[in-house]
Amino acid sequence: MILGLLLLAVACGSPVEPPASWPEAELAADRLAWDDDASEMNGIWVGRRLGYLGRYDEAIDWYRQRLEEFPKSYRLRRHLGHRLITVRKFDEAIDVLEQARALAASHRNYLESDGAPNPTGEPRSTTHGNIDYHLGLAYYLVGEFDRAAESWSRCVQQWAKNDDGRVSAGHWWYTSLVRAGRFDEAAAVLELLPSDPDVIENHAYRNLIDLYAGRRGSDEPDADGETPTGAAWQYGLARWQIADGDVESGTAILEALATSDNRASFGVIAAEADLNADP
Repeated sequence: MILGLLLLAVACGSPVEPPASWPEAELAADRLAWDDDASEMNGIWVGRRLGYLGRYDEAIDWYRQRLEEFPKSYRLRRHLGHRLITVRKFDEAIDVLEQARALAASHRNYLESDGAPNPTGEPRSTTHGNIDYHLGLAYYLVGEFDRAAESWSRCVQQWAKNDDGRVSAGHWWYTSLVRAGRFDEAAAVLELLPSDPDVIENHAYRNLIDLYAGRRGSDEPDADGETPTGAAWQYGLARWQIADGDVESGTAILEALATSDNRASFGVIAAEADLNADP
């Protein structure tokens, strides 16, 4: 598909610079698709490709320009809100994502295509779920844990179409309730989540749910015999340790995360926000 679009552009005499990488080739192809058909969805994909390349400010500017052409687009706002979180503009992200949620209310909840498909090629998240997921994260990052919990509860109970969606939002729902001091409700969340979920993508979140429920220890290998790693696992482990009274160990993990090069990871962003908020 991508190669075909680039070859077509060359055959038609369009100037095409050879891309330096596969992600850049995907961006070039989506720009050609936009030039051929300036639709809402083609516009969204250009912005997504810019984000995958780490060109977040360009992606934000692109989405804002497209909103001038599609002013009622909840899908453009969902992606704009995500990238505003990436660049740490949390209050603006909340405003945009609240608009997205209101505009999406009268629309069906569709599966959303992935930019980096999993091995099965099966999308695991939904349009409405992604709006509430990112809105919940934006609330969480500014310390509004009750509102964050409400958003993630909708993700689990209304929008999730599979266990990947349930365990990822379930982790954040549980954590936000703990941060809000609503411990009995947090424990009840674990009862709602599957104990043996069918997870394709979100293995770190599955491991965290097992940790919170007492089905695994923090240093045990996962179902594949691997030691859990990654920012998602590390952030959840840090918050679990802090909630369990081991503030020193949990804070050390947060401090290490905050120095990570993986600036777009939600675990890294949340670690930064925690350290900025806590004395």
